[in-house]
Amino acid sequence: TVPTVSKSRSTDTPVDHGVPQGLAISNILAAIYLINIDRFLDSLADVSCYRYVDDVLIFCNWKETEDIADKVIKRFAKIGLKVHDPITMPTKSSMGAITDRFDYLGYQFDNSVVSARQGTVENLKSSLVAIFTTHAHSKKKNEQFLLWRLNLRITGCVFENKSKGWLFFFSEINDEALLHVLDHYISKLCKRFKIKVKPKKFVRAFKELTHRRYETNYIPNFDDYDLDMMKEVLVDYFGMDVSKLEDDEIEFEFHKRVGRQVKDLLADVKDFGY
Repeated sequence: TVPTVSKSRSTDTPVDHGVPQGLAISNILAAIYLINIDRFLDSLADVSCYRYVDDVLIFCNWKETEDIADKVIKRFAKIGLKVHDPITMPTKSSMGAITDRFDYLGYQFDNSVVSARQGTVENLKSSLVAIFTTHAHSKKKNEQFLLWRLNLRITGCVFENKSKGWLFFFSEINDEALLHVLDHYISKLCKRFKIKVKPKKFVRAFKELTHRRYETNYIPNFDDYDLDMMKEVLVDYFGMDVSKLEDDEIEFEFHKRVGRQVKDLLADVKDFGY
């Protein structure tokens, strides 16, 4: 069993400020602690407020921007939380017109275009390169395993009743141009590493995710895999001999090995801490 909480170390520094983060119950604890903040934000006239843990997005009349920011900062201070001042620390908090480009929860908003923040796109690209690099340095050059890992990184998946992967996290974007850029990037990687495979497409996966999420077979749902499908994955992609394994052993090996790959998917969005 994998511990839910990381082991304590003698070098760990106690965290005695900020809202809870990093645990399964962090969001719940933050919601309880900030319940009066939510009520305050809801009470502001002619204002729309959105909060996720400690990230707050406020839409208001431009003339009232500084006044509302001041009220919010003071209200957080009453419960012992310090908000980054948008005037003195514009890299942490910011104010601007609705037409200005801004980031929120890893998304980038630029007028009507909703996209992924550039840093998250670069993280995804790095993870794609890593798949090719690992293959290049592997003693056993299994292109089918590379293709399987690549497709998993592109489409994401459903595993243990949870949606995993970059596209699932950014399922609210409308920036189709970015998806074409990512597909082209993978094509260039295939040429660069001289890999002759035909990976799935970000463009197609996104359309399946947004229009046929519960019917599609393009995005794997490992929870629906029967024993024969599990065997196929273990044999074709992991090179296992399953002929002498019992059914429960096959299920164990499948969940262990797929679980490792799914864990890698989380690396694409782990910087958000959500």
